[in-house]
Amino acid sequence: MKKILFSLLTATSLFLAGCLETTEEITLNEDGSGTVKMTNDMSALISMAKQMGNNGDMKEDNEVIDSTVSLEDKADSIPNLSEEEKALVRKGNLRINMDMPNDKFLTHLSFPFATPGEIGKCSALSKKVISETLKGKTGGVGMTGEGEMPEASSFDDYYTVEYSNGLLIKTLNKEKYAKVGDDEYFKGLKEAAAMGLAYKANYIIHLPRPAKSTEGKGLTLSEDKKQVTIAVELDDFLEDPSKLEFRIEY
Repeated sequence: MKKILFSLLTATSLFLAGCLETTEEITLNEDGSGTVKMTNDMSALISMAKQMGNNGDMKEDNEVIDSTVSLEDKADSIPNLSEEEKALVRKGNLRINMDMPNDKFLTHLSFPFATPGEIGKCSALSKKVISETLKGKTGGVGMTGEGEMPEASSFDDYYTVEYSNGLLIKTLNKEKYAKVGDDEYFKGLKEAAAMGLAYKANYIIHLPRPAKSTEGKGLTLSEDKKQVTIAVELDDFLEDPSKLEFRIEY
């Protein structure tokens, strides 16, 4: 199992921000508190890992993993976290659902937050938490090559957010985005897309009351005006990053 998990980890090191499909779901309460849930569907990587790995090992391994990891004791083992970030991580939970025979591999990460200002911090922590947790599942086997993989990044790394109770704003960081062509992670995504491994990102925001006004090229508002959805693909981010920008007043 460890060999197979390492094959998957090698792949997810390249596509960690959401291999194939990632969904970030934010639920806001009236007082500004709420939850952030990130789901990464990396099921297609199972087939990739089977092609990369030893066929004999894959045929023998029919193990199914469906476990929930409390992050309360995990925070101190994740490198380069501030005390504030550790406090956020300790409140989180991570579920790993991997079914090798049925080519299924998903992670579900959730964080509660006290104020909307913590949402962006929770989102930024997600890739660190998932990376470190999957690394632990490999038992350290074969990790010597990991340093050669590009550092994982995400669409959100190229945007700034201003979230408060009643107003949510996401804006492209134009200065940083001007250098996106140098991002080794996104170069890898483009190469994978050329081989048929598409990438899609979904953002869902549940508002505690109807939106007063919304702005955003890629934004869809539900009929009751309490749910905002943005769905983008890799080409959207690379060709028209404004599709991820929004301003929501509620």
